[in-house]
Amino acid sequence: MSTPSARKRLTEPFESTSKIYYGLVAVAVLLVLGMVYSFVTVLTEGHAITGLNNWGTDAGVPWGLDIGAFTWWALMGVGAIALSAIIRVFEMDDYEPYARVGELVTPLAFLASFLHIVFDLGQPFRVLNTLLYLPLESPIAWDVILLAGLGLLSVAYLIVSVRRDIHELHREDDVLPSVLAPVYDALLISYDDSRTDSDSRGLQWWLAAAVLVFIPVVGGGVVPFVWGPFGVNINWFGAIQGPTFLAGSMTVGAAALLFVAGVLRFAYGLDDVFTDETLRRLGVFTGAFAFTYLLGVFYEVQTGTFAADMADPNVSMLVFQGPLAPLLWLAVAAVVIPTIYLVGQQALGRFSLVGTVLFAGVMLVGVLHQETWLTVGGLMYPDLAYPVGEYTPSIYEWLNLMGTTALVGLGLLVFTKTLPVVTTNGVEET
Repeated sequence: MSTPSARKRLTEPFESTSKIYYGLVAVAVLLVLGMVYSFVTVLTEGHAITGLNNWGTDAGVPWGLDIGAFTWWALMGVGAIALSAIIRVFEMDDYEPYARVGELVTPLAFLASFLHIVFDLGQPFRVLNTLLYLPLESPIAWDVILLAGLGLLSVAYLIVSVRRDIHELHREDDVLPSVLAPVYDALLISYDDSRTDSDSRGLQWWLAAAVLVFIPVVGGGVVPFVWGPFGVNINWFGAIQGPTFLAGSMTVGAAALLFVAGVLRFAYGLDDVFTDETLRRLGVFTGAFAFTYLLGVFYEVQTGTFAADMADPNVSMLVFQGPLAPLLWLAVAAVVIPTIYLVGQQALGRFSLVGTVLFAGVMLVGVLHQETWLTVGGLMYPDLAYPVGEYTPSIYEWLNLMGTTALVGLGLLVFTKTLPVVTTNGVEET
């Protein structure tokens, strides 16, 4: 029996669909429906059923898992598109398949991030009011503005990136779904396949360069520079939280690329596309980003210890040796242990696909936990002599998180059947 050619394996998702695929789609749809149920329930019965409450005399916490997930998905989107742009700009050919994965993940991650803002607001009309009466004094508002700009840039970047492959697979090989022919034709408007490779890569390269210029503004520039000195919360005192966000973005983005690439390799036998060596090296970079991110987290908390008011220093001490300490160290362990494993694989010259995917997933969960407790922890301890707030994520917040995760997974499943998840340009049939 002959081994299928590389090109045949890259186009296989368009030509055959397994029962496992349909099963995954069904599970994702059920989880998305659970998210819809959660949203409708909160919309009809009131936001109070989430367990969130006013800060202060009500002994509540106004922000919870939804805001932590908003930050987490934003980190993933920023990091994934940054890594893709780095690979494109510096022409790192061995990692080009990872660039495409990053391009596909980014718009989905930004969509999930925006949905958690909607969930936190509780009613769609509040989103409209927020747009009409934009609170420019709010750092979250500026986060949304800048992330929306990067999201639009990432969509344009994705479209430019896939046009060559769509032309090849749609008009020449005719393996893409015929029902979507009008969509593919629209994406190929003004596309000229007679251009040289350098010309056809020109716009993509410049968009990637624009992404790299825009990333520092989103991930470590305007928002922390302006709002960092306000000391609103332990993770908003001092501009160090800006670089920490950027380091967290690269950590989550790299871990997401590792996870998705490992799953694609297993599902479609792409051992020579997502190779042992490139996965190991990406694991090392992921570990380096994670180490920098944890340093930033400790710098954030340490900076709060010498804030001018009493709330930030008091809360900062609770992070290290009080009730908040277990949350910190659990998150640290969930990031450090995967880092040791991923870096150790490269040091020992060994590789396990299952281990790589598993520990990349653990790291993703660890950063989510870190961002959530950082959001909630400072809000539990108010400035004045109010009761300490209490918070436990409600079932509705869990349904929201599982739903957005399923929505991103469903989007990737759809992409595998409608868009080239790995570039086929230049890959021969034999």
